[in-house]
Amino acid sequence: MENNIYWLWLLSMGSLIFLMQAGFFLLEGGQVRSRDVTNVLMKMTGHLGLGTIVFLIGGFAIKQYGWPLAALPNGWKLPWQFVGDGSHSISFYVSLMFVLVSCAIPSGCFSGRMKFSAYLLFAGLYVGVVYPIFAYLLWNGPLARLGVQDYAGSLGVHAVGGIIGLMGAYYLGKRKTPAQAHDVPMMGLGALLLMFCWFGFNLGSVPSYANMAADLPLVAINTLAAIAGGILGSLAGTWAQHKPDPIITPNGGLAGAVAICSGVHLVHPLFAVAIGLVAGAQIPFTARWIEKKLKIDDPCGVGPVHATPGLLGGLAAGLWAPRIPNGIHGYHVHMMAQFIGTITALAYALVASVVVFKIVDLVVGLRVNEDQEISGLDLAEHGLSAYPELFGSPVAPLHVLSAVKVAEVMNEVPGVSPEDTLDQAQEIMFAREIFALPVLNEDADLCGVISMSDITKIDREERGRVRVAAVYSKQIQSAFPDQTIHEVVERMREKHLANFPVVSRREENRLLGMVSKADIVLAYRRVALTQ
Repeated sequence: MENNIYWLWLLSMGSLIFLMQAGFFLLEGGQVRSRDVTNVLMKMTGHLGLGTIVFLIGGFAIKQYGWPLAALPNGWKLPWQFVGDGSHSISFYVSLMFVLVSCAIPSGCFSGRMKFSAYLLFAGLYVGVVYPIFAYLLWNGPLARLGVQDYAGSLGVHAVGGIIGLMGAYYLGKRKTPAQAHDVPMMGLGALLLMFCWFGFNLGSVPSYANMAADLPLVAINTLAAIAGGILGSLAGTWAQHKPDPIITPNGGLAGAVAICSGVHLVHPLFAVAIGLVAGAQIPFTARWIEKKLKIDDPCGVGPVHATPGLLGGLAAGLWAPRIPNGIHGYHVHMMAQFIGTITALAYALVASVVVFKIVDLVVGLRVNEDQEISGLDLAEHGLSAYPELFGSPVAPLHVLSAVKVAEVMNEVPGVSPEDTLDQAQEIMFAREIFALPVLNEDADLCGVISMSDITKIDREERGRVRVAAVYSKQIQSAFPDQTIHEVVERMREKHLANFPVVSRREENRLLGMVSKADIVLAYRRVALTQ
């Protein structure tokens, strides 16, 4: 009966952890460009499918038994023979959920620029080899024998995953088109879903039926206390600098949850709140340090939300040692052991990441080309946009736009001169995510238009030496501010153009702004939704 209850509990908690994959998709998907969301979905489902098979074939045997350097138990010859034993199968199921979570963490560092094939190869190596080796050292090998406490994986799941993610971002380099979160509600839902699933993460780490009565109430309270502390810490950290940040604050709850994982079974709830406060408050400062000092482009804040709180959590569990010199509920913690475990996690992640990304780069290459990155990984890598109405023609009748004028949707954009280099024009396009610019002569009169497609016809190495005058189009297809959007859409279809400069009817060389297909689609959506 005790085994049945314990196994049922682990199966239930493992299934709750599985739902974290959806949380990571929403969290990362909301923080990237709208043209990279399908790619995030493919990464999550891709590592789920590939990772399950790789972990079944060999990853679990490494993690659990130290195979192939150590013999398999019960005289087994093959690493997947554990399936004949219920207790080992339960352990596999829960361990699989943990490794899939750990694999999802670095994904956010790669957003917007990593080849999908490279990500799959990375996921296979991470789930099959990188994570299992450290997990064995931590939970079944020398670190476990040393007395390192990492109950639910501050070190083994989050610190290692976060550090390897940061190293991957370093190897990939910065994005060509940095962007803000395109969907804050989507990101917020992902963060809240992860907080909810964290109870499965921590409560599913109870080591035996005998520990359930003592562990589970304290673990549940400490998980919630650390999340609350993380939210308040991140709120204070951003509010002290400017306005309270709706991206950092939910992530603060996650940072608090990460930091408490190591000692969630040991500490007093007030100490859990303190750990959460520190983990949340450091996010904006660590994020700035990673960006400015380390020069690493971390789109989803994996460093301050997983890597740093993971290392902090490993150390923080040891700080509680003087309060429980005789242990609690059969657990003992020592500061020196926690320090050694934390340093080992850091060193292992750094070394493993160098090996993994060198292999991936050698086999398939890490990064998509510049044009694919600009157009978005959804279409470039998967041929399907997450939001086709933003990048394709609206399918509903366009007559709803008959009363909307160009003046209501046009935008001011910077112009370039014929003497500017293509590199200068391209830099403006990247910074503003505008892929057609007006060309203005020395009198500030409109004399043409240059598009990204014009620039990409020239080799990248040559663009710093080629002038805009050499490639821009002097045949200007423009719009007037008093025209209806319906008229402009018809001309865009006829001319196969996505951007028109807007000029005065009296002075057709006087630039008033630009109108693009994206502006029109957004206007169409606003009008259509009110009809």
